[in-house]
Amino acid sequence: MSTFRAFLLISLAILAFVGCQTAAPTPAPIIPTTTAVPTPTLAAVKPTTPAATAAATVAPTPTIVPPTAVPTVNTDDLLAIAQTVLPPNAYDGLNVLPLTVPQGERPLWVVHSVGVRDYSDHVLSHFLAIYTIENGVWQRLAWLDLDNDSGDVYAAPDYLFEGGVAQVSLDDANIWLTVEGGVGAHGGTFQLLRFDGAALHIAAQASNASPGVGSLADLNDDGILEAVMGMHDYYVFCYACGVRYLNFQVFAWDAANQRMNEISLQPLPSSQQDNPAYQPANRAVQLAQADLWDDALAQVAEAQRLAAANPTGDATLDWDAALIRLYHDAWQAEQEQTPYPLLTRIFAGDYAGALDIMRGYANEQIFSADTPLIQDTVAEGFDQWVADYILGETDAAIAARPDLAAAYYLRAWAAFLQNPVNPQIQTDLAQAAALNPGEPLFIQVTPPTANRIQFAPGATSAEIAGQIEPQGIDVYVLRALAGQRMAVNLFSTDDSVQLQLQDSGGGWLDGQVTTTAWLGTLPETADTVIRVLGGDIAADYTLRVSIPARIQFAPGAISAAVQGDLNAYESDDYILAARAGQTMTVNITSANNDVLLTIVGADGVPLTNGLMSGATSWTGQLPVTQDYIVRALGTAQPANYTLDVTIE
Repeated sequence: MSTFRAFLLISLAILAFVGCQTAAPTPAPIIPTTTAVPTPTLAAVKPTTPAATAAATVAPTPTIVPPTAVPTVNTDDLLAIAQTVLPPNAYDGLNVLPLTVPQGERPLWVVHSVGVRDYSDHVLSHFLAIYTIENGVWQRLAWLDLDNDSGDVYAAPDYLFEGGVAQVSLDDANIWLTVEGGVGAHGGTFQLLRFDGAALHIAAQASNASPGVGSLADLNDDGILEAVMGMHDYYVFCYACGVRYLNFQVFAWDAANQRMNEISLQPLPSSQQDNPAYQPANRAVQLAQADLWDDALAQVAEAQRLAAANPTGDATLDWDAALIRLYHDAWQAEQEQTPYPLLTRIFAGDYAGALDIMRGYANEQIFSADTPLIQDTVAEGFDQWVADYILGETDAAIAARPDLAAAYYLRAWAAFLQNPVNPQIQTDLAQAAALNPGEPLFIQVTPPTANRIQFAPGATSAEIAGQIEPQGIDVYVLRALAGQRMAVNLFSTDDSVQLQLQDSGGGWLDGQVTTTAWLGTLPETADTVIRVLGGDIAADYTLRVSIPARIQFAPGAISAAVQGDLNAYESDDYILAARAGQTMTVNITSANNDVLLTIVGADGVPLTNGLMSGATSWTGQLPVTQDYIVRALGTAQPANYTLDVTIE
């Protein structure tokens, strides 16, 4: 899968392997009777030393039973044995599962907990135990707590269904069990267990944010089942949004070494470069890693066709083909049920299908701040997430297939969502048109540009008045230098109108997502994108952006003076750093005393507001160590002024 997805992919659990057994003490054996025994209460306390070795009960060799045959016994007695070592009310109940064993082997039963475990005992976990019966005497052979004490990162089950434990077959030398459970509000867990006749081992396990984590399938048609873990990302937008990115982990049983091996896409080794299958096989891996699954499937099928007459001598090609088919088929099914087909088609490498969706709109609609491709869909409010995902996918797709015209067009759209004046937009649109000049969407594409904020000559700020529709988006762009301090303020007739600020790459400035006031240091010399987001009703707004000039005191000085001139109703902003407890005095002098003074801390708290009070001077003790913005406000007439600042 793409490198980008490896970064975004945020799974809740990681597949782990464990080869240890946790054994609980064995109670005194109980000889079953032929009459039913009432269900006992959970009265005994589970010992605190579950790792103690189970006591062996010597008994004659049991009678040989054929496969699938289970002796007629009263398993109520078996439940009683298991319950005697459990705390009161540990689980909702216990369940017994008879096992199929090879002919001539001793009969086996599984006892496991069901329902919700007791949360008051944080040490308590769900468990499985293996029992046999010899000469009418129950004997426990193994006990396994389904916990995460091994240190591996996965979630142990909080809940086990009555049918959550099942017997499966991977080989004839072991008894295999699958355990499917639940965790948290909607998460799922999966364990594949192996009983070797003496101990229960966790061969593979996984957990994720949704049920149905694990399954078994014969992916390479060799007659042996593989463990397939669905480690999908369910939080592409939000869990309830229903859009997911598919990711699998596959493990195959290595009987020779008695372990599970992870299977991943691998190119054929260079030793195979003379084999006719070498080029298409490795091309298939490259395309698969870019999430171009249709192309990858075609290439790996060709590689297998060529390898039929010229065998490669190892299993790499067959495993690659199995994994590519797994993903290809899963993405085909996913496209039929996704609530946001545009992004899912891109995840699946179906760029033609994604373009079909976009053909329903004009370019003026697609390249707009309130594009219908996002508005009124499950992606609404996740615009930048859409952009990030598409940029990552298209970068990988174009690297693998530079001739993929639709990928350039989609990358241009995603770049527009991040920064409407990014020059890469026009470059990618031109490349898409050059590769496919017959596509109407690629012809004469001129995306609307954002409103560029320009300061008047010599000015340090600008104000823009606008109107915004409900849920609308107005986009502004301002270019500034790295290290400059910028202040942005939004004033609106509707309090729900908000700001978003992003750098040229689409990242949020200082982690701010929505706000009405922002002050910070710009991280790079580039465009800053300012988005005004409409609220519930149409509203008027004023956007004020300033990049204050910093006032510096000469070495040893406690004061400084600056001179300036203002047109009518313009303003100049200055910024200076000061410490809490210091006394600051600021005076503005002008010919008619009509240049007013406003001082605001970086925390947004005003010290004086010239528009409200008509102040031209201020003195006081500073409350916080921070930057302070000093603003000279022009009034009805142009004016020259002198600003004096003293800090003691």
